[in-house]
Formats: sequence, C-alpha cells, structure tokens
Amino acid sequence: MHHTVPTPFLSCIRRGTVLCTMPKIPEQGIFMSVSTASLNEAGILAYNDGNYAEAFKQFDAAARTGEPAGQHLLASLYYQGHGVMQDVPKAVELFTAAAQAGFPPSLANLALMYASGDGVAQDMAQSLAYGRQAAEAGDGQSQFNLAQAYRKGDGVPQDYAEAAFWYKQAAEAGSLSAQNEYGLLYAQGQGVEVDYVQAYAWIAMPAEAGSAQSIKNRDQLLEILTPSQQQAARALAAEYAAQYGVNPH
Repeated sequence: MHHTVPTPFLSCIRRGTVLCTMPKIPEQGIFMSVSTASLNEAGILAYNDGNYAEAFKQFDAAARTGEPAGQHLLASLYYQGHGVMQDVPKAVELFTAAAQAGFPPSLANLALMYASGDGVAQDMAQSLAYGRQAAEAGDGQSQFNLAQAYRKGDGVPQDYAEAAFWYKQAAEAGSLSAQNEYGLLYAQGQGVEVDYVQAYAWIAMPAEAGSAQSIKNRDQLLEILTPSQQQAARALAAEYAAQYGVNPH
C-alpha cells in the first residue's frame, strides 16, 4: 500500500495565492478587536482585487496595533514582495511576532521555514518546536507534518502511537492526506490494532476525492475484506465522509 507524498507549503504565502488559505477574519476574538479585524478584511478584499498597495496599507495598520493576524498577513506580503519590496527577514520578524502570540498560521510557516532554511538558518529542532505548537493549536497541516515525523522517526524518536494520534487529529479535520495515512496505520497495525474495516473507511475518502494512491490502497483492501466486512466498511466510510468532510491538504 502507498503513502501520501504531499507538497509542503507556507500558509497564505504560496506564490500567486497569498491569502488563499487564510481563514475568514472573525469580527472579534482572541486575536483581534473589531477595528483590527476590519482592517484585515479590507486588506484581504484589496488583495483579492489585485490592489497590493492598499492591502499593504491595511495590513500594516493592523500589524502596528500588535495584532497577530495583521502581522501574519503583512509578513505574507513581505515574503512575496506584493505591495512592498520583497524582504524575507522582515517577513520572518513579523511571523515570529505573531507566533509569539500563538497565532497558528505563523507557527506553521516558521516550522516550514526553519526546516528548509528559508530566510533563516536551517534548524530542525526549532522547526519541530514551532510545528508542534502549531499542531497543538489545531493547524491541520502541522498535525499531518508532525505525524509524518513520528512515523518516519524524522527529528524525533519513531513512535507509531504518536503518529496515529496526530494523523487522527488532521484526518478528523478533513485532511485527505492524513485520512490516507491514518487508514494505512490500521491496515499495517502500526500505532493501532489491525482493522481493515477502519482502514477502508478512512482511505475511501481520499480515494473518492481522486487520489490515485488511495484508490490503489482501497482496491487492495477490498481484496482482503470478506463480503460482510466490505458491507461494514462501506457503511463506515459513508459515516466518516458525512462527519469529516473534505479538505484537500
């Protein structure tokens, strides 16, 4: 059976799609007041209209209040050079400020940047620390990345039970990649008891979404399952699909 090989990306700063993964800014909450939320909303609207200069103005105003989402969004512009001259060290500074306030997308970005040495000295220990914080804060991609690290023993002692825990968090949030990997753990008895019905139910979701690897995995499981198990697996797959939805990361 085949593992997923996702392409890591920085939240909100993939070239050409800078803000695409940014959740809707709430009007108020733990990270911002109504006024700074309005600045961020205005900046996002301007960005989506291609008015990067106005987006920079709005995000800069929000960031100057010390508000983490504004700092994160402004960092994204500095990272890509949209509305301002590209300045990756400035982006790192702003991401770090937002991360210190516990802002999950900034924590996730710094984890990736330290892992690859993008704008900072490569530091896998620091990358893991930021990634763990992001995962614990509920960032789905970071949960998946942490699970991958535990499954492979990459930077941490190999621990299939920890891998299963973090894959499950991301899978239940709708990550197709995590659903495939979590299903494989059930198929292989790594970190969980062998359970081909569970394996099928999790892998069926990315398979239905068109993942070639997951389709192969699902078809292999069908060869293992008895007719009664296939019926149970399909029923559980339908239940999971309704409950956990789809998120393409």
